[in-house]
Amino acid sequence: MPPATQAFHAKQLSLFQDFLCNSPDERLSLSNTIELWDAVPKYYITKRAQEDLRKNGFLPTIERKFVFRKNEMVVTLRPARLTVDGKDKEFYPSAREELVEDVLRKLACGVGNGYLDGDRSGVSFTLHQLRKELSEQGHTFSYYQVVESLKILRRTSVQISSPDGNSFYETSPLTTLMAVTREDLNNNPDSRWYVDFSALVTEGIQRIKYRQYNYGLMMRLKGQLSRYLHKRLSHNFTQASLLSSYTITLSSVARDSGLLDCKKANDNKRKLEESLRELIKEKVLMRYEAEVVRGPRNAIVDAKYDLFPDHDFISETKRSNKRLSMVEEG
Repeated sequence: MPPATQAFHAKQLSLFQDFLCNSPDERLSLSNTIELWDAVPKYYITKRAQEDLRKNGFLPTIERKFVFRKNEMVVTLRPARLTVDGKDKEFYPSAREELVEDVLRKLACGVGNGYLDGDRSGVSFTLHQLRKELSEQGHTFSYYQVVESLKILRRTSVQISSPDGNSFYETSPLTTLMAVTREDLNNNPDSRWYVDFSALVTEGIQRIKYRQYNYGLMMRLKGQLSRYLHKRLSHNFTQASLLSSYTITLSSVARDSGLLDCKKANDNKRKLEESLRELIKEKVLMRYEAEVVRGPRNAIVDAKYDLFPDHDFISETKRSNKRLSMVEEG
């Protein structure tokens, strides 16, 4: 059922929606990263890869390991089942669904759209509003594609557990979806949809486990890996300065993002460096320094990258730090 009116004015929600910026236009480019939820690799399987894995319309449950704050964890994805052309067909969430979720969270930062009601948080929106925001950020999808993405986000199961499986947390990217029929839309284009976010997003809002970041820049990045790296830097590189660097490795990015899936390490290295160059172009990074680790026959075993932030990113980080301090102080 729709949330109560007071849920749209909750104090913790207003803190989540209040950004530190220099102008109203700059505010439009800001959103929040969520600590654990955005670190979970859940959108890494491409549509093409799914076609290869799908048998008679169905997909297997898949697992992968990742590391969060030096703790090894396992994410298990159970695909969403939809009826397409009268037949059941399963889908993992992919890059398109990630963009839709990012836009939904951005819309929730608008007063009157987002809500927080106890252990429930989410956003009220029109389909036109959602598609318009996607389009303005450079990602145009049809009515059918957006509705399909919303269903995939609702019906996918994401289980996060310890390696031994003794403790786990299970949720969906969207835990509730209140939809509007095509007939209702024809009668009233302003009919509103409601979605509840993952319980981990709600927890992040309640416990202030989020950080302000440049959503507009992230959305215009062309590569999914570039967007992943930008979010990771925005959330974790809190001491960004001209005298500091952030270190990543080829193996850790491959493990934690799931987006370096080439068979040859050299191809993964090339793909990662293409993303780093895109971040340099967009003034997230000033430069990077690479140190390649080689094994027998000069084969690449791993590579270490020291990433040096651009002035623009440093300024954004300082504002994010100040905003977080103000929020925590109350």
